[in-house]
Amino acid sequence: MKVAYILYPEVIISNKSNGIRSQAETWASLLKEKGIKVDLINNWGNYNWKEYDVIHFFGSGSWAYNVSTRLRKINSKLIWSPIIDPPFSFSYKNKMVRNFLHRVTFGLIKSRYIVDSFTFKNFSKILVRSEFEGNFISNVYHIRKDLIKLIPLSYSLSCKPTTCYAKENFCLHISSIYQERKNVIRLIEAAKKKQFHLILAGNKGNKEQFSSIRKAIGNAKNIEVLGFISEEQKLNLYQRAKVFSLPSLAEGVGIVAVDAAYYGCEIVITNISGPKEYYNGHCIEVNPKSIEDIGNAITNFLEGKVQFQPNLSNFIKEEYSPERVTDRLIKLYLSIQ
Repeated sequence: MKVAYILYPEVIISNKSNGIRSQAETWASLLKEKGIKVDLINNWGNYNWKEYDVIHFFGSGSWAYNVSTRLRKINSKLIWSPIIDPPFSFSYKNKMVRNFLHRVTFGLIKSRYIVDSFTFKNFSKILVRSEFEGNFISNVYHIRKDLIKLIPLSYSLSCKPTTCYAKENFCLHISSIYQERKNVIRLIEAAKKKQFHLILAGNKGNKEQFSSIRKAIGNAKNIEVLGFISEEQKLNLYQRAKVFSLPSLAEGVGIVAVDAAYYGCEIVITNISGPKEYYNGHCIEVNPKSIEDIGNAITNFLEGKVQFQPNLSNFIKEEYSPERVTDRLIKLYLSIQ
């Protein structure tokens, strides 16, 4: 089998820190281990499109319509992972109206999702990471549910088997912490209110982007900001942290939380539907707009009032192993006619 992966153009801005790129690279690596040839398409290459058994698009945007419309005339075996993260608060009806107006006004009225139903019709299958994402696409873009296939993400390939966790009484959060959708300000306010130890790691953004976080922390001694960390530092934090919190306002999966669960962290997760599907109820779901909700969930874990580990870690290792996810992906590819 020979597969082509086409990534959305804007990835050149965020480079390796881009989650969509990470998903595509992980799947490509796993497929290659199974003996499947995967070409990562770039604009400077030359390709015989007819020889591919599957051409897989990653990411949303108007580019997907333009490229797929021309490419399907050469090879119709196209599938698409649009990777859409609906926000915490949304209305299907509102999104449908805005997408319709965006199309008929030729973009004068903006839509958060620069995609319309015409784009979806160019693809044999639409891949989603959660039932929530699938339902969103089906309802907003009127796509038949039999065309939408759930392929969950696996835990990261960097996760190493271990059974000994020297857990310490702190809460960990890893993300691009300056992004508003990550909801770090409310997490900081929860830490200040409940006085638990919070460690923040990841991209801090530039000085201006980080200023609101610096202001929110103030003189609090119980909050640490590490910024960018190495892979070794990240794994060390996963193994030490008792709790990992991801109270995002918008999130597709949040693979950092899946990895944390693998390493035995108790999980506090946003109650938007996509991410919470991955934990089989072995987590505490919180209203991301409630500082009290976030703080209570974290302190309940830190104080030992609630415990889901090691059952959660065992579930993650079995259900979201790279091998299991790869087998599902290959089965889907083989079904493409």
